[in-house]
Amino acid sequence: MLNRRDVLRLMPASSLAWLGCSSLGQAAATPGKPVLAGPPVVQHRQTDGFAVSFALGRLATGWIEWGLAPDRLDQRAVASRAGLVAASDRGMVVPVCVGGGVKPGQAIYYRAVAQALRYESAYKLDREEPVASPVYRLAMPTPSAAGVRIAIINDTHEQSASIQALASRLEVVAPDVLVWNGDTPASAFDGPADPPRVLLGEAWAATRPLVFVPGNHDVRGASARDVRDCLAAGPQAGLPYNVAWRCGPVALVTLDTGEDKPDRHPVFAGTAAYEPYRARQAVWLREALARPEIAAAPFKVACCHIPLRGLPNQNDGLGLDGYAQWSGDGARNWMPALCRAGVQLVVSGHTHAWRVDEPSEGRPMQVVGGGCDPRRGEAVTVVILEADADRLQVVIQDAFTGKELAGRQLAPANRS
Repeated sequence: MLNRRDVLRLMPASSLAWLGCSSLGQAAATPGKPVLAGPPVVQHRQTDGFAVSFALGRLATGWIEWGLAPDRLDQRAVASRAGLVAASDRGMVVPVCVGGGVKPGQAIYYRAVAQALRYESAYKLDREEPVASPVYRLAMPTPSAAGVRIAIINDTHEQSASIQALASRLEVVAPDVLVWNGDTPASAFDGPADPPRVLLGEAWAATRPLVFVPGNHDVRGASARDVRDCLAAGPQAGLPYNVAWRCGPVALVTLDTGEDKPDRHPVFAGTAAYEPYRARQAVWLREALARPEIAAAPFKVACCHIPLRGLPNQNDGLGLDGYAQWSGDGARNWMPALCRAGVQLVVSGHTHAWRVDEPSEGRPMQVVGGGCDPRRGEAVTVVILEADADRLQVVIQDAFTGKELAGRQLAPANRS
């Protein structure tokens, strides 16, 4: 197992390290935007593979080189569709299949590579020398692991000081899994460059898998639909952000609450269809929670951006006035299944104020993470879940100071 010094040797401390990406050939770099424009982001890590996304500054193809030692990256994964190798000037998603030769828990090493592409005509294509990222270490999952540590962040809203504090805190916490629980842009994805810049600009998911859960701001703006070109979709067709994943003793389920107003609200001008989308998620949720590996988990946790429980007199988002402080439509679609399955915890964000809602009337505990701007008196938090077979420790931690703001301990579902 690598120590911290080894890890720092293999990965950049921040996205600024991308100024030092190396060329694999001798040609001079082309002036202008770098072809490889951000660190890799790992998603959907399973025992047989994972997906890697990375930002591109110019039109390029890209691939992942990987192997079982940092100096022997002898395998290559290339994204293609219908025989045509993928190319983009914004972002690239590359699925990596490791096959049966890699054991659960084994470390693999990988790097992202991009090669600029220019079309002069259909039969005349110009290529530059490939450019590679640093080499990263990624441990393959062990579904039967005795313990797991999960970190959940939310409402980053492009606040640079908060994001830097979160990145530093995550290095200390060293989670096995990172959940980004929604509201990543400042307000909306207004331009084509926004999704890759916001979603693929940090190195915090290069050595651990990222689980992305959209918030209401992630679905706003002319380029919100381009998010799907930056991050890998989940395994369920038509439900890209719904995953049910066994992480050691924890079954992690994600739900997409969508917008914070009814579909009929005039601000959407007929572009919102979140109510039928939540209903489809309800069908998926019932099936996912019944899967044997999910049902048998000692702890079941659901993550969604907008809370599923509100405080007294808070807006549930079902009417045309104001906006949802908690998702009434999400609650009526999903809460019955969550309760029947014995889900012990729901983790949300959205309100920019952390809190803990104790279990009530058969409903699970709800933890709401804080954020996004300490200049407005908002505490930026990391929610840390640490579980073994006997207990799930839930801690809300201040991202800047590391101070514990709240903590709870949950017993397995089959114990009182």
